[in-house]
Amino acid sequence: MKPEVVIVGAGPVGCSLALGLAHHGVRSLVIERSREIAQESRALVIWPRTAELLRDWGAWEPLLAAGRFTTLFTPHDAASNTALLSVDFCEIADSVESPGALFIPQYDTVRILRERVAANPLCELRFDEEAVALEQDESEVRLGVRGTNGTTTLAAPFVVGADGAHGFVRHALGFTLQGATYSTRVAIADVGIESGGRSFPSPRVALDAPGLLLGIEYAPGLWRTIASVAPSVGDDDALATDAHAKRIAHLFGEEARSSTVLWSSLFRIHRRHAPNFISGRVALAGDAAHLNSPAGGQGMNAGIHDTANLAWRLACALKSSQCAEALLVGYDIERREMQNDSIERTTDLATRLAVYAPPSLKRFAFAWMRRSLRARGMRRKACRTLGMLDGRYTRSPDVDTTHPLAGRRIGDVALDNGRRINAERRGRAALLCCGEVRLDGIETLALAKPPKRWLLKHPSAIVIRPDGFVAAVIEKPTRARVEAMWKRAFCCASPLPGTEGE
Repeated sequence: MKPEVVIVGAGPVGCSLALGLAHHGVRSLVIERSREIAQESRALVIWPRTAELLRDWGAWEPLLAAGRFTTLFTPHDAASNTALLSVDFCEIADSVESPGALFIPQYDTVRILRERVAANPLCELRFDEEAVALEQDESEVRLGVRGTNGTTTLAAPFVVGADGAHGFVRHALGFTLQGATYSTRVAIADVGIESGGRSFPSPRVALDAPGLLLGIEYAPGLWRTIASVAPSVGDDDALATDAHAKRIAHLFGEEARSSTVLWSSLFRIHRRHAPNFISGRVALAGDAAHLNSPAGGQGMNAGIHDTANLAWRLACALKSSQCAEALLVGYDIERREMQNDSIERTTDLATRLAVYAPPSLKRFAFAWMRRSLRARGMRRKACRTLGMLDGRYTRSPDVDTTHPLAGRRIGDVALDNGRRINAERRGRAALLCCGEVRLDGIETLALAKPPKRWLLKHPSAIVIRPDGFVAAVIEKPTRARVEAMWKRAFCCASPLPGTEGE
């Protein structure tokens, strides 16, 4: 198989991109240095926005079976075991098919995604191969790959670096991660807790501890502990057995009869991103493009969101080579905006509150949030923010932002036929008509009474991209106006639904 896209890195981002490309009929080759999957829990949660993308690509059900799904996010005070607040994702069940969070260790996520990639006839997955050279021209990218049989060259129209913060591709492009590194160090550990049958609510926050001290159960009896380290404590002492024992005692008290540290590490928190996510025919995604604070658990999820944006653009670029540059520029603008204006703001605020705020301010913040969640609008806002369903593309050349719904993810509401929008679209672009709209020869979805929060005037037509974002809202639509907005959204590289043979 001659690949149309070569992906460097078979982690959750690289494998997600391969599945997303296959969904659009694109052949890909994924290369990975190591066959072994690191057995650290790392990224622990899959949020609702990510779940709907993985469902489109056929990976959600096996992940759901392997993890722990909950509709409630209820952090507890470790000292008293009382709930600090509660976010119930069922508040947004009208616009999300899976309103909840899936807790699953990253090694299981990677294993399942690799299995799905290996089983897909449009994907090829090779191990023990490392990218060592890269050059490109106007028509293709040539990637030098070192494997067990020496060094060979792979040629493909596009290459994507999904090989992490220290990977080869970004360095080969000459990009560095720009931004800030927080002053504190953080000790993380995977810990087995023996409690004699006692169950502990999760997550657990030690509000009386200086800095951050948090525990999250990611599998029965297995916990991730996260703790900031004082400047006076040396690196070795921060990961010593006594240090872990003190943190566990602080989080679980005497109820934890014994504990076993399975893995631990010390790191600094970064808020950084590459100056560009593309260079010619090479794109970056995930940690290769941006690093987030782990606060909020959005890093891996954001990388998978990158792939949803990139997959349909690469598919269109392969169909219409003259549009390739414009399509990739759109990816660069959109994902850097989402990273800078949405994801980094959320994780930065959470990090500063968790790490630097004194205990009194943390208690006040939780009390304020608990009171604010009495209002239904605030509860829905909290669900959307935590679930990564918010955020808007306002600077994209592909999006007509004259309407406030444009540039946002479309709510997954029920259509007139009773099926949800995403179930009907199945990860494809679609035209949604609200009110009495006649567009002969074009396949449309029908929604007579859209939610009031969409602020639509009837009749209207909504251009929905494959990644679920609204590209345009067309009031009083005509075929000519719909065609113009559709061409803008897809850089003239994709026909209107039902007009493929015209």
